[in-house]
Amino acid sequence: MKSFIAYLIIFISCFVEDSHVFAQKKGKIQLEITRFKAGIYGATYRDRATNSTGFGEGLAVSSLIYFPFQWSVDVAQNFNDTIDIKDEFNQRVFLIRPTAIVNVTEKGSFSTGGALQFSFLLGKQWYLEFLSGIVWAESPKNSNDGMDKGFNLTQGFYLSKPLHRHFTLSFGFNHVSSAHVFNTNTNHDQLVIGVKYIL
Repeated sequence: MKSFIAYLIIFISCFVEDSHVFAQKKGKIQLEITRFKAGIYGATYRDRATNSTGFGEGLAVSSLIYFPFQWSVDVAQNFNDTIDIKDEFNQRVFLIRPTAIVNVTEKGSFSTGGALQFSFLLGKQWYLEFLSGIVWAESPKNSNDGMDKGFNLTQGFYLSKPLHRHFTLSFGFNHVSSAHVFNTNTNHDQLVIGVKYIL
């Protein structure tokens, strides 16, 4: 029975226009020079290195500063609209952007480093963003915010939506840890919300 259904689908597809069944649009990858972009986020965190009582243990401020170029993937014809800038993402389907990271907690710990941010269009100008990189952390002794001195991996997941040509709302989750790659005891989570400004 399964083979009969498979043959039937193949037979029907022979009589249907390719453009209707196998419609695909030609895509293009392009390096684009972009405007200055930076995000500022307020955060609440939890220290998973010594305890995990939940978020709300303290406050932090994070910033993402984007390099002035990005790799964009989109339908080929859409790259003709580069001059007509709509918002941060310019409605691209997929973006890869190098990013500098700075994070400071109220305990005096801080981390700084670099990452790549991957942005995927979900629909109706909502974007799912994933950030992955390496940071150097400094932390006072007995700071109990989950940060420890040394190199660490950082990851972030965000939902972002352009509000205006110059502003994007973004909220999500950050995590910093040694990931058993580096010799630190960092294990720090953040819930973040903030705004990105686009020049």
